[in-house]
Amino acid sequence: MPKLKKSFQTILLLLVALTMVMAGCSSNSKSSTSEGNTKSDNEAQGQPQKGGEIKIAYGVDITNFDPIKGTTGNDHALLWPVYETLVKFTPDMKPEPGIAESWEFPDDKTMVLHLRKGVTFHDGTPFNAEAVKFNIERVNSKDSQISDLKSIESVEVVDETTVKLHLSKPDSSILLALSDRGGMMVSPTAVNKYGADYSQHPVGAGPFEVTNHIPNGQIDYAAFKNYWKKEQIYLDKMTVKIIPDANSQINALKSNQVDFVPGIAAQNVSSLKNNPNIVVSNENTLGLGMLYLKTNVEPFNNKAVRLAVLHGIDRQQLIDAINFGQGEVAAQPFPKGYWAHNDSINIKYDPEKSKQLLKDAGLNDVSFTLVTYPIDWWTRLANAIKGQLEKVGITVKIETLEANAAVQKFMTDKEADALTGNWSGRPDPQMTINSLYSKDSFYNPGKISTPDAESLILEAAATYDQEKRAELFGKIVNEAIVQEGFSIPLFTTPAIQAMNKKIKGFQPNLLGKPIFSTLWVNQK
Repeated sequence: MPKLKKSFQTILLLLVALTMVMAGCSSNSKSSTSEGNTKSDNEAQGQPQKGGEIKIAYGVDITNFDPIKGTTGNDHALLWPVYETLVKFTPDMKPEPGIAESWEFPDDKTMVLHLRKGVTFHDGTPFNAEAVKFNIERVNSKDSQISDLKSIESVEVVDETTVKLHLSKPDSSILLALSDRGGMMVSPTAVNKYGADYSQHPVGAGPFEVTNHIPNGQIDYAAFKNYWKKEQIYLDKMTVKIIPDANSQINALKSNQVDFVPGIAAQNVSSLKNNPNIVVSNENTLGLGMLYLKTNVEPFNNKAVRLAVLHGIDRQQLIDAINFGQGEVAAQPFPKGYWAHNDSINIKYDPEKSKQLLKDAGLNDVSFTLVTYPIDWWTRLANAIKGQLEKVGITVKIETLEANAAVQKFMTDKEADALTGNWSGRPDPQMTINSLYSKDSFYNPGKISTPDAESLILEAAATYDQEKRAELFGKIVNEAIVQEGFSIPLFTTPAIQAMNKKIKGFQPNLLGKPIFSTLWVNQK
């Protein structure tokens, strides 16, 4: 390992301290309760058993099997079985080796990755430094939806198993960014072979291969026999059934048609708690319920309207009525107890202020179309928001579209005024800041920003001290949300997962997204 410059050694120590504190605060930021059989029952699971298959109910289909083109956080759980990442994360969001077995920072704008030997893609293509260069350059291409690796200016192949990343500027989030979509390695051979149709033929180096995909119907996975860590593949097969209706998911679980249901709706927990054959895990996460706004056209190009919506929504009422008391009021993208949370940032429900903002702006006929999904929970949320905003003089028209079409219309085609959606969190808080509030982000389709926000975002990205980072994140959130209303945070979203008691190996994480490849079946 090259000797680190003394100044950057200090930076790295701070970065390590940052990740340790993230782990240390997990007792505050990630609590768990369980109904029926307890989660500890699931963790007291004995020696993993090989073989068998599981069936999983999932509410929406994947938007794209190409990691650089997917558009929602729901995709991650369906991508992880297929793709290995350069860096992995622990349940409490500490970085750990993936198919990059180690790394070092010779200075604050250089990162060196040392790659594992003996890793191959599903099509037999070797994983090596050239594959990493291909992937990172592809992530940063014009065809990509990913902005997390934009600080990487160039990729240098040192030798077969060594890659040097040259950064245009210091980037405190780069390590955990390589545990997200930007670090998912696709087969260069498959991309070159299939071109624009690659998403129909996904090829990674992960523990499972996709053997069949019926859009909005079913995804079949089979264990990859040449996986580099094959002793840790327990299942022979996995089947994901796309079941949008929450009640149908529960019925399928109770009747053994499926074995695992991620993202259980809060109102369904009570129907499972006394079932001796089902385990329910309830975990706090980095996720949020959000109202995204298209800010470059009427009515949301007017700050008064954005702030009227911000203060015109009663978040606690939404939690009580829609979420059955699950979750907490959110005024920022970081939950209480998480190190990036700022206690001084609050948004008061104040319908009179909303009315006054509209009056002062000379607005008396404000309306917008809110796109949501044809799923009971989402339509109830949209209607609740509609009712609250109409009390302050804002008319809301609701349009329901299948999830992928809704995201396409709002985020990509930029043809909708607003969208209800989840923010699923990111491994590093800087990634969340970049994604939600940067003018260049996919999740900011109106490209709204202010000079202060952009300046603070750049400063935070170049800062490694955790306390200073948290302070800067607070300033960014205050500017973007409290002062400008770029988007509207609603409430935190706990991850409620339900599974048959025979399913073992489930490991919750702060992202609230299940990693299916750790699961195994107790066949006794």
